[in-house]
Amino acid sequence: MPINNELKLNIEPMDTIHNEFEIILQEMKNTRNTTRFMELFVQMIEHTKHHFKTEEDIMNAYNFYDKKEHFDEHDNLLSEMQYFYEKAQRLPMFGKSYINEYAYDKFKRHIINIDSQLAMFLKNSNYKG
Repeated sequence: MPINNELKLNIEPMDTIHNEFEIILQEMKNTRNTTRFMELFVQMIEHTKHHFKTEEDIMNAYNFYDKKEHFDEHDNLLSEMQYFYEKAQRLPMFGKSYINEYAYDKFKRHIINIDSQLAMFLKNSNYKG
């Protein structure tokens, strides 16, 4: 499943990792099995850690001017994800609600409002990938 075109940044590593996240999120939305849902939740958190480290490594390598705000946003998103995972361990429907009602919108806003700045900066910095 390719990433939603409105979210494509045309920076290969970012688009690839965003696409992978979307696939995990879609599978989480589609599963009816609670055990599988919780396994995917762990996978989503681990993927997100890798996702954010990849972006942060790029920002550090290219000395991105707004990396503190971006890093802070990553910390907030990951903390929120882990909070909902912990709640879902006791009440899986709580986690399902987070995934079905909130996670994609948060992901989309992050790409449009935060990652797009980094992508534009990289394009202007002759980023080679």
